[in-house]
Order: sequence, then C-alpha cells, then structure tokens
Amino acid sequence: MLNDYFNDPIDQATGQNFEVSPQSLMFERLVSNMQSTLDEEVFFDDSDWPEGFDWGNDRDAVWEGLAEDAFLLARFRTRKPADKLLCRAAGVIHRAIRSKSMVELEAAQVKLAKIMQSAAPARVYFMLEEAELCLEQMAERAEADDPANDLGFTPDA
Repeated sequence: MLNDYFNDPIDQATGQNFEVSPQSLMFERLVSNMQSTLDEEVFFDDSDWPEGFDWGNDRDAVWEGLAEDAFLLARFRTRKPADKLLCRAAGVIHRAIRSKSMVELEAAQVKLAKIMQSAAPARVYFMLEEAELCLEQMAERAEADDPANDLGFTPDA
C-alpha cells in the first residue's frame, strides 16, 4: 500500500479524494519530510543529544537528502498540468533549500506564490500551501537565528 501523507487532511479540507499520481506522492513525501525536519529543528539542539552526536552534520545531511528529492521531482516529466505544477514547485523547494541568502530564499517564496496562482485542483493547491508554509518557516528561522541573514545551511545542503 502506498503512503499518502496528506490524504486525510486533504479529504477533510476539500471534501475530495483523488487517485494520486507518482508526482503527487513524491511531493507529499517531500513536504511532509520538510515539515518533520523543521519541527525537529525547533525542538532539538546539541544539548538534547549525548556527547559525540553531531546534530549540525546530521541536520545538514537531512537537508541534503531533501534537496536531492526535490531536484529529482523537479526533473520528472509529465503531461498532467497538476503534476507539472508540483514538479515546478519541487524545483522551487530545491532552490530554497540551496539558497545561501535571504534574498535567494525570498525569491523562491515569490516564485512559489506565482505557481500557486495557476489553476489547480483543491488537492494540489492544498499541497502547495503546505510547501509555502515550510518556506515561510525556513525564512522565519533564518531571520531569527542569524541577524546577518546567513541561512545556516552549508553550501552542500
């Protein structure tokens, strides 16, 4: 059975249940994993782990994996307009994760907002909204953590 991370929230929010495409499942997984990673960064820091656990390197490895997942989905080819939107949004997520400044992250947010103006089924729009919330949370964290607006991600992440 395939994991459908947002199926219940989408059904509740839109009253609609759709047969999901591979792109949709990949996007759901990407955004769900971003949400989990962002939540864990809020609740955990180096002091929460035993001596020798390098939270910073492990966190960077997780973001590297998310960037790779987003890149792969962005390159996925499809003819369905809704899936194309998700693939384009994945490219924006990749760009946001790889950003090295607030300007780059804000540009990614603007690009996602433009994608969200496209006509899309309620299910796709719901997933795009969740992605938008992740990018907002990334920006808020970047601003709060570093007054110089360094995002804190390593160049390889």
